[in-house]
Amino acid sequence: MPREKKDARILNIKLATPVYDRLDAFCAESGLSKTVAAEKILMQFFDAYFERPKEERVIFHAVREKMETGEQE
Repeated sequence: MPREKKDARILNIKLATPVYDRLDAFCAESGLSKTVAAEKILMQFFDAYFERPKEERVIFHAVREKMETGEQE
């Protein structure tokens, strides 16, 4: 009997080589696929991010400042 398909969306991203290399090493050591590892890492990050009050959800301070002032890159 085939496995039930998971409700999912495809996301194609380009990672900097050092980030990809760390993900690859993590997957080799943990035995997780890159998909599962990325899902778990992202969910852990999002859980921590959304637990914070909205006004404290700043990750990239310079980006937020530019957005608030309307400054263009």
